[in-house]
Amino acid sequence: MATVDHEGHGIAFGGLLASVADCFARCETRETFARMTRGMLMELEDLNCWSLSEAIGERGPHRLHHLLSRAVWDEQAVLERTADWAVGLLDDGEGILIADETGDAKSSTDAVAAARQYSGSVGGGALCQVAVHLTFATSAGHCLIDRRLYFTKDWTADEERRELAGVPDELCFATKPHLAVGMLRAASQRDISASFFLGDEVYGGRELRTACRELGLGYVVGMRSNHQVTTPAAKLSVAQAGGGARSVAAGRRKDLVLRPSTADGGACRHRSAGGATKGVFPAGGWGRRWIHPPLAPQAAAEHGKRCSCTASWYSRHPGTSNEHLTIQ
Repeated sequence: MATVDHEGHGIAFGGLLASVADCFARCETRETFARMTRGMLMELEDLNCWSLSEAIGERGPHRLHHLLSRAVWDEQAVLERTADWAVGLLDDGEGILIADETGDAKSSTDAVAAARQYSGSVGGGALCQVAVHLTFATSAGHCLIDRRLYFTKDWTADEERRELAGVPDELCFATKPHLAVGMLRAASQRDISASFFLGDEVYGGRELRTACRELGLGYVVGMRSNHQVTTPAAKLSVAQAGGGARSVAAGRRKDLVLRPSTADGGACRHRSAGGATKGVFPAGGWGRRWIHPPLAPQAAAEHGKRCSCTASWYSRHPGTSNEHLTIQ
């Protein structure tokens, strides 16, 4: 059972608050922020201004509403300093960056970026806000270090709604992979170092893979089963290249890695994807498939630049035994 060092926690939390003190225009705002943050660290069934205000001893949610909607403070600077502080505690030299999106159900389209859209966290298509988050993770733990709110095309095109919600003119439509690229570049500019980037099939497109290579990041990304893989023999879909037996119907994904040919002639191998909430994925079951296709001669010559095979794991160490093809 895990234990909590309450004294150490108090010292660390106080130091973190001191590091962001100049982000607030008034001491009252800074104190409300500190009280709200302490409330968010409590084990509450629901996290909203009403439940938080009750937990921290406020008479009502009005101060918290004021903090979030009208008070003057630099929330971006608070986020960046807090993220840098957390990364400094967790970084073991083998960190990874993970992008994923989550949704929050809303009752009205008056909420900024709220629209009827798909979100797995709310159980499918629903009226919700969707944000893309970037997480830094190591063996010691993980923390969110950035976020970007996702706006649908209809929302960004509605000038009246943008004005009423106070959305800046420079904010325009961007895809979820584009939002992830922006966060990766921002993390690099803040000297947050990582070895690999991870994402599901939403983040498996060329734009994000190219950005990872430019930033010196390896990557493991999901691929849709209908994604086309070009091999010396033929152009196949991911489902065909992987054998197709375990492909999920209706265009669902199959995660894979394509590597240089091996002695077995490029057979498909199953490898466990590790543990999850329902146990360890079996090597022959629904874990990752690692596919070893043969390399075209020109692909080997252009390795690390533009290859004729598709891969979802890119190595930054060309010329070694763990070379992997890049996606282009």
